[in-house]
Amino acid sequence: MFERITKENHAFVMWSAEHVLALLFFALLGYLLIRRAARTTAPAYKNRLFKGMGWVISGTVIGWSLLEMGLGNFNVSQDLPLPLCNFLALLLPLFTLTRSLFLFELFYFWVLSGTLQAIITPDLQDSFPHYHFLKYWIVHLGLVIVVLYAAVVYKMRPTLKSVLKAFIWLQPYVLFCMGVNYALGANYLYLNAKPPVSSLLDFMGPWPVYILVAQLIAMPLFLLAYLPFVLCKGKLPATTHTRKR
Repeated sequence: MFERITKENHAFVMWSAEHVLALLFFALLGYLLIRRAARTTAPAYKNRLFKGMGWVISGTVIGWSLLEMGLGNFNVSQDLPLPLCNFLALLLPLFTLTRSLFLFELFYFWVLSGTLQAIITPDLQDSFPHYHFLKYWIVHLGLVIVVLYAAVVYKMRPTLKSVLKAFIWLQPYVLFCMGVNYALGANYLYLNAKPPVSSLLDFMGPWPVYILVAQLIAMPLFLLAYLPFVLCKGKLPATTHTRKR
C-alpha cells in the first residue's frame, strides 16, 4: 500500500473522472460540515471544527514536505511551501485560532481568485492514491471550504476596502517569491515560466508579459469574488467575526 501511495504514476488527466469525483467529494464534504455547523447552537463545536480543519490542512502540507524529505525527493527550488495555496495552508491555523477579520479578507480573495484557478486547471501529474494527489486536493479544496465556513458559519464579511487590501498585501509576497526564484533558480508562483499544464496564463501572452497581465486582472477577479456580497447587500446577516473566549 505504501508503494502505491509513493510510486509516481503520472496518470492524472484534467477533467477526468477522478478530477470530477474529487470536486464532488469535497463539495459534499464541505456542504455537510458547513450545514452541520450552521445549524448547531453550540459555539464550542463550531470552533473545534474550524480549528480542526485548519490543523488538518496545514498538517497536510507539513506532512507532505516531511515525506518528500524522507523519500529523498525534496528540492528547495520546487518544494518549499511558497506556492500561494501552500503558504496559506501553513498560515491557516493562525486564522482559525484567531478568526481575524483581516486574515479573512486576505484568505477570501486569494483563495477564491487564485485557488479556484488551481482547482479548474490543476498542475498535477499523479493520480489517486498517490500522496501528491491527496495533498493537492486536501489543500486546495480544503481552503475553499474553510473560507466558505467562515462566511456562512461566522458570518464574516469582506468590504470593498478588503479588495484593495488583498491586492496590496499580495505585492510583497510576489516580490519575495521573485527574490527566492532569483536566488534558487526556481519558478514559484510561475514568475519565471508558465506551468506545464494548460491554464489561464496561456491567454496572457509570453513571459514576462503574462506576469503584468495577471497583476492587472487580479483586481477584477477580486471584485468578481466580492460581487455576491454586493448583490446580497441588506439580505445577509451582520458579521459575527469577533472571537468568543
